[in-house]
Amino acid sequence: MGASKPKPAAPSELQGNLGPVAITAQAVATIGLTLTAVINIPQAFAVAGQATWIAYALALIAIALVSETLVLFRHEPGQANGIAGYVSAGLGPQAGALATWALFLGYGSVMLACLMFFGFYLDAFAHRIGLPVPAFTAFLVGGLGCLALARRDVRLSTSTMLLTESISVLIVLGLCGVVLQHGGAPADLRALNPTGDHLNQIQGGLMIAVLSFIGFESAANLGQETKHPERTVPRAMRVAVLLAGGLFLLWAVVLSEGLAWLPVSERLGLDPISLLADRLGQPGAGTWIKGGAFLCLFGTTLGSLTALGRVSFSLAQSGILPRSLRAVHPRFHTPAAALAATALPLILVGCVLILQGVTASQAYNTLGGFSVLGFLLVYALVAISSLKRPLKGSSKRRRWLIGSGSLLAVTVVAVAYLSAIVGHQNGILISFGLLMLLGVVLVIKAAPRP
Repeated sequence: MGASKPKPAAPSELQGNLGPVAITAQAVATIGLTLTAVINIPQAFAVAGQATWIAYALALIAIALVSETLVLFRHEPGQANGIAGYVSAGLGPQAGALATWALFLGYGSVMLACLMFFGFYLDAFAHRIGLPVPAFTAFLVGGLGCLALARRDVRLSTSTMLLTESISVLIVLGLCGVVLQHGGAPADLRALNPTGDHLNQIQGGLMIAVLSFIGFESAANLGQETKHPERTVPRAMRVAVLLAGGLFLLWAVVLSEGLAWLPVSERLGLDPISLLADRLGQPGAGTWIKGGAFLCLFGTTLGSLTALGRVSFSLAQSGILPRSLRAVHPRFHTPAAALAATALPLILVGCVLILQGVTASQAYNTLGGFSVLGFLLVYALVAISSLKRPLKGSSKRRRWLIGSGSLLAVTVVAVAYLSAIVGHQNGILISFGLLMLLGVVLVIKAAPRP
């Protein structure tokens, strides 16, 4: 007999027909590989200097531990609900709902931050080729374009992400080749000296490095739409983390060397990587970098919106958000109502920020820091959940080694981040605290009464 066909989804259900390539594309695109090259590494280099690669190495270790903690839950029935299911498995449904709320805040912040930079790079690219597009218009094109794609067949969205990410990564790798051709210095091993000034530099770059990896866990949020999620989701997360980690370490070494050749004023500008490409004497190199950047940012925005729609759909199912957001597209079986209800307000907020003169860099720094708080909270809840109860397919020793290692790593990163922003960016802490408090109220209100 031939292989059985996937059971058609009911009108109110998401279609469960995604394979490993689509899920891996979701995880990789939401990370935004080229986004790290053109935005995060220059920012990390500004504070960490030649120790940038060490910050990324430490971030890779921490995120790899978090990823392996998520993999521990691969046989849990609740894993189809993504990270909410992981947290619920050990800490109960209310903790799972609160984790989903934190993801809702995190993905919303990432989407808006990436969309702001998408508008900037599309505007810059259009000016380079003689077709000026106002940043406001570019922002709207990106936001509405992502929403239109996300509402359609999710396989189309993931294919688009894979294409845009592949092109943009090849462009940045080409720039790295040019930097190496012009000569480069080996990694600065002196930065490992814990008694030197590099320790504070590494601490400053660590949070930016962790932000670079955010999005790998979005594969888990498509569990309901995945064939064989117990195999496909863990593989996608591992591939995304290892692929991103390898590229980030390469870029942290090579691009940091190239950035050191720029004057300080250019190095601290909005688009230092394009300036570096131009200065290396390659005709049109800066234009290619801008093109790769806006392609990557479109894919990252689309990936964040795809995850945000599933998180919102889950919150609507549990009654925390309006139940009307449970409506599914009749043809594509995507969470169309949840996607529109979350994307359109964020696009409106972005329009207001642009009209108020807020730059892409300012928005990205604030929203990126805000999202880090949400994801660190979720990662910590998953680690605690893994320690609370036995998990099928994982020995107690493995569970405790990975879970405790992940919790320790997340705690260290959180302490480093909080120590850096307390007294300097209290607005981020206060707003995050208030919105999480709102989430607690909504979760308690939606809880079934005894």
